[in-house]
Amino acid sequence: MYTIKVNNVSKVYRLYKRPVDRLKEVVLRRPFHQSFEALKEISFLVRSGETVGIIGENGAGKSTLLKILAGTVTPTSGDVEIKGRVSALLELGAGFHPEFTGRQNIYLNASLQGLSKKEIIEKEEAIVKFAELEPFIDRPLKTYSSGMVVRLAFSIATSVNPDILIVDEALSVGDQYFQKKCIDRMMNFREAGKTILFCSHALVTVNQLCQRALWIHDGSILKEGPAMQITATYENYLREKTALMPAEEDVAEVAQEDAGFSVLIRNIAINGDNGPVTIKCGDDLIISIEYENFDGRPFWIAGGIRRNDGLICHAVNMARDKKQPLRGKGRGKVILIYRALPLLHGEYFVVGAVLDDSGLHCYHKRESPPFHIAPPDTWENEEGLLELDYEWQL
Repeated sequence: MYTIKVNNVSKVYRLYKRPVDRLKEVVLRRPFHQSFEALKEISFLVRSGETVGIIGENGAGKSTLLKILAGTVTPTSGDVEIKGRVSALLELGAGFHPEFTGRQNIYLNASLQGLSKKEIIEKEEAIVKFAELEPFIDRPLKTYSSGMVVRLAFSIATSVNPDILIVDEALSVGDQYFQKKCIDRMMNFREAGKTILFCSHALVTVNQLCQRALWIHDGSILKEGPAMQITATYENYLREKTALMPAEEDVAEVAQEDAGFSVLIRNIAINGDNGPVTIKCGDDLIISIEYENFDGRPFWIAGGIRRNDGLICHAVNMARDKKQPLRGKGRGKVILIYRALPLLHGEYFVVGAVLDDSGLHCYHKRESPPFHIAPPDTWENEEGLLELDYEWQL
């Protein structure tokens, strides 16, 4: 059974340079606006009791989608079908009046969510208690901090007993203690069979809370599937955006070095493959580095692993383990083996380098095509760079 059905939903905003352009458009009957397509024919289904994470960069269209699902924005085209009562925590302070007290805003906001006055009276004490705002509840909202407003808003949104709870990034302004309370309450909602849509940049929380995730990019759903896999792909994308060296510079550097140096790395293969490969955490990583020496000078080979955001995960030089450098003209090959590679999911590259006999000067370096470490099928409650042996003791 599906509680949310979204079919080919698009949202186009009209952007005006000046307020008067709206009037000119009506009077002169010709456009004075630019169209901005915030959502582009989005379609997806959410099952009853499912918790779905919404991830993506700022400006991707996440908030617009959640506003449409909450009923505060109408789509330009497409259909949305929702079964059950919806409670939404969207923009900070939405549905509140700054001149009203916290208590008055409870009645205002809860009534907007469909509760009768009798129902609000029954829930008022529990709302105030969960928000922990007893000393401030009769003060004007304009005197509240942003964190206090979020406390009140979340407490109201989750106290109206919704069938569907929609939470945007608003929780990020709260303190760690109250964020923990919010997560605990949402976990209780999930266990009670409620449907939750959770939008956040905190991917660890998305993995812990959500079974499935949607990656919104440029107004469209770029990927959807199990939360762990989608967030891993999204993390790779973000790392690539922040990579220290663009690919064009790497290509230019290799081409320039190939033209002048006497010892070159000709190829790097990973597990016998010259193209991108995918392995699992704990698999062996076998690196084959092929070189060519044109004049017979002595040299060392170095190798290592770089993550796609520039982080050097490991690097090693043959000079640490061998007594004599490599010699002789012609081509050769060295093998570097990482047994039971402990790196967690992500995108990585192998870096190979040729060093002089002192191990200080680099003749040439080259990177392999990327290799991917696949995320586990289920959330393993681990984050970071490595899978390490550990044990709990009490």
